[in-house]
Amino acid sequence: MALTPLDRVRNVGIIAHIDAGKTTATERFLFYSGRTHKIGEVHDGQAVMDFRMDERERGITISAAATTFAWNAHQINLIDTPGHVDFTAEVERSLRVLDGAVVIFSGVEGVEPQSETVWRQADRYQIPRLAFINKLDRLGADHERVLKQIETRLGAQAAFVNLPHGAESSLDGIIDLVDLHQIVFDPSSRGRELEIREIPAEMADAVAAARNHLVESTANCVDWLADIYLSGDPVNGENLRRAIREATLSGKLIPVLCGAALRDLGIQPVLDAICHYLPSPLDRPAAQGMDLETGEPIHRPLSLEAPFSALVFKVVATSSTDYLWLRVYSGSLTMEERCYHPRSKSRLRLRRILRLHADRTEPVDQARCGDIVAVHGLKDIKTGDTLCDPQHPITYEPIHFPQTVVSMAVETQTSADRDRLYEVVSRLLREDPTLSIGTDEETGQMILSGMGELHLEVTRNRMQREFNVAAFFGRPRVSYRETATTRGAGKGEFAKRISDVLVTGRAAVEIIPRPRTPGDRSVPPVEVDISRILKMLTSSLEREAQDILLRGCDAGGSHGYPVVDVKVNVLDFRHNDPPDPSVPLLGTLTLALREAIAQAQTIVLEPVMTLEVRVPEEFLGAIMKDLGSRRAEIRETDMAGGFAVVRGLVPLSEMFGYSTQMRSLTQGRGSFSMEPFDYQPAKSWI
Repeated sequence: MALTPLDRVRNVGIIAHIDAGKTTATERFLFYSGRTHKIGEVHDGQAVMDFRMDERERGITISAAATTFAWNAHQINLIDTPGHVDFTAEVERSLRVLDGAVVIFSGVEGVEPQSETVWRQADRYQIPRLAFINKLDRLGADHERVLKQIETRLGAQAAFVNLPHGAESSLDGIIDLVDLHQIVFDPSSRGRELEIREIPAEMADAVAAARNHLVESTANCVDWLADIYLSGDPVNGENLRRAIREATLSGKLIPVLCGAALRDLGIQPVLDAICHYLPSPLDRPAAQGMDLETGEPIHRPLSLEAPFSALVFKVVATSSTDYLWLRVYSGSLTMEERCYHPRSKSRLRLRRILRLHADRTEPVDQARCGDIVAVHGLKDIKTGDTLCDPQHPITYEPIHFPQTVVSMAVETQTSADRDRLYEVVSRLLREDPTLSIGTDEETGQMILSGMGELHLEVTRNRMQREFNVAAFFGRPRVSYRETATTRGAGKGEFAKRISDVLVTGRAAVEIIPRPRTPGDRSVPPVEVDISRILKMLTSSLEREAQDILLRGCDAGGSHGYPVVDVKVNVLDFRHNDPPDPSVPLLGTLTLALREAIAQAQTIVLEPVMTLEVRVPEEFLGAIMKDLGSRRAEIRETDMAGGFAVVRGLVPLSEMFGYSTQMRSLTQGRGSFSMEPFDYQPAKSWI
């Protein structure tokens, strides 16, 4: 596979709501491609891609897992991502470096909250994608309803490229709308053996209508196919397949496939569609970064002749070493060559270059453009860092992650345990950028923050199981924030004698509110502008000034919570040219920012979640009454197949312990899911 031409390489992610069947489908990909010799099932705790102990215990994907396999002379580098909202950062950083995605939907539940989240993430990175409607063998499955939800709730133009043959328990194959034949999957071979048949007569009309819709939808996106269609000439499979690819790469069309992964139905056509319709690295735009000297944007073409450049998009901490996952955007690198790390301005040599397969790795001779590989042995490198050719430095835009919403206190009994705790936490923070750490000024406790209760529980278990940390963990609590309601200005003056040298300085800072679109987590919570004082700073002091202001906002406002959704402008900075200008820089900016925040009249913000509750209709009244007591804002209620689906917004602080209450109210038949929506003013402080 190392010699696979770039036009036959596919860097693809599997994304979906939790329990839609991502890992189940991925296990079939590996089996049918010959990468594994048996199918590992999630419900048995034997899935190859869910290799961590906590993943197998819970039956869910927690950390993105990568693998490489061959299909029809193509090399597919695949990342299986989590579906639970607490681990959405895994999806964010994977989509940042992938070329295409397969979005899986349950044929029963359809488009769910996390489906919408991952769809928006793919939109943000302009990732071409195809859809797979799974679980069509289950009672209540309806592929037509899911297609309509994709079009209405996700705003996509979608069209079936195959249809299910049979429904629910009678599902036994699919109808290929491109080449117009039926495919039957042999259950005795776990779906590996296929039989091609003529289209059943009873489906002829439905197939003709569906194919005509596919041709029309594609012709609306591809002019040359429209010319063939309007001329009245028949559209053959080869032309239709080529046009679907063009429409998919442009983002104008979503090809939709059908099947049931657990029943081994419809998986090989998804692999074929990945090769036919999703982009190779050559089909994606040239990588855009920034010139370190001028700050101007520069591009790196995807070519072996271009200077080497890569983005570190994930760090995996183990008890023995840390692995860095790289997406190589240009050039190539061998273990004999050195690469450059722009953030630390250091030259590094890779000890090993590895191809990933779940928890196993295979050494390779080089990392080349278009590859997703792992390396280890590099210290002080974190997620979002760039590695590049020393003679042609470049830095790529880092990955932005959402803010934490839940915290818990962590305590130790001895100073040795505390040192061990900080060592382990620092490694986990390097791996997981959605974790953060702070100290409670009143109690001195370490405060660990994350994306949700499950996120913190998984982190706690890892610390205890993998790293043998002896500590006590408090109960999860909501992480509040503050924001400015008006402009605030502050001045800071510094004067201190250091080694018989009088060091003085002064600075002026303003902080202003920065409105943003609710639910938009793609922008950093704090924007810093130091352009007015750049002539006073070296490049190292420039970074330090930004860090000082970001730490100052994170230290909290008048209520003690981190300040977000603001812009900080440094208006002035002066000093008396001491040996170390960083001393007055720290003193003056800290004092000025503190005064500016005090004048900005900050208010407390609380995390608000989007909520989807699915319950039998007879329990709807009890659920609505309970949600009303939790300050929920109900926005939509649907009825489908004897179930009521309630969607709305609710403060996170009201939802602790809700799963127990729901089981009680619905006799264990209800389910719900949440995802972060926004930080909004907390009513208890107003």
